[in-house]
Amino acid sequence: MKVYYISSGLQGCYLVRCLLPLQANGWDGDQTGMNPEQMTPENKARAAQDADIVVFHRPEDPNKLKLARILKGLGKKIVFDNDDTYKDDGGFKFNEFMDKERLEKGLNSVNETIDAFVKEADLVTCSTKFLKAEYEKLNPNVIVLPNCVDPFLYDEPLRNESDVVRIGITGSVAITSDLDILKPIVEKYHNDKRVKIVLLSMPPQKNDKYTRELYFDEYKFWESVDIEWQPFVPMHDYFRTLNELKLDMMIIPRAENYFNRCKSNLKFLESSMFEIPVVAQSFSTHDSPYEQNPEDTKYMLMATDFDSWVEQIEKLITNKQLRLEMGKKAHQYVLENYNIEDRGVDWEKAYATLL
Repeated sequence: MKVYYISSGLQGCYLVRCLLPLQANGWDGDQTGMNPEQMTPENKARAAQDADIVVFHRPEDPNKLKLARILKGLGKKIVFDNDDTYKDDGGFKFNEFMDKERLEKGLNSVNETIDAFVKEADLVTCSTKFLKAEYEKLNPNVIVLPNCVDPFLYDEPLRNESDVVRIGITGSVAITSDLDILKPIVEKYHNDKRVKIVLLSMPPQKNDKYTRELYFDEYKFWESVDIEWQPFVPMHDYFRTLNELKLDMMIIPRAENYFNRCKSNLKFLESSMFEIPVVAQSFSTHDSPYEQNPEDTKYMLMATDFDSWVEQIEKLITNKQLRLEMGKKAHQYVLENYNIEDRGVDWEKAYATLL
């Protein structure tokens, strides 16, 4: 079975959705490493013609749909893969012109392409049961392939040797509707001498006018609090950077909405690989990204509202031994259940159903 992956240009999700199973199974694609060479569309098409199965990661571009139709006409089996929804924006901002009307128009345009692709694909793969339910309205052949980790990417965890507890925040929670959940937590702890809030997200002191105007309210908040600010880094530097922050815990607040229900537990997996204990969001309906696999919840602390966030964070601030034990147990759990070296066969089995 020859499988070929066509990337989306989104390095982080391509890594876990495509690059890891590609490497685990010895397959090919237009991006086969962390620092890929750029391929022309013509070379991508020629390479894909040698495959039995062609996997398109987040094919939002109508030209990807055209290419898939050509390859399908040549007898190739087409797989659509995604780990996000386009039915809800989740609070992301795209440009200063994106008022509600334009945002809906833009999402509708993307969804037209995505929906057409999903309908015509021979197989749809995704990361969560919520996405599966969304795609099954258009295509009955949908398989959940959970995000995994590759131990090769994770060095020995670095430890914070100071008495100040380092509380990490990473990802889109700093700039989306999740910020409403996060703000009161940061406001409570940013002047607490026991801790240091560490933000791995958008860059501080962004100089270009466009970004600062687009995220004016977000910058205004983050610059008003006393935090350590680590900007986003290229994917090939992400794991080293996360480790060098020497975090004692990671907090992952999420707004309770459809967009977040479609998210995965990836930040829990990444943190656990560095033995960083996690406090994660629980929803009133118990279906947040960190509750969809009930077994996961045994290896992190769950919080619902401000009071419970403070309660769980305090448990870890005041108990170093608990932090160490939680981190080690979560690390072992993730290795045993989300290791691509063991789970890579899941992708092989899924694709084999097409042949």
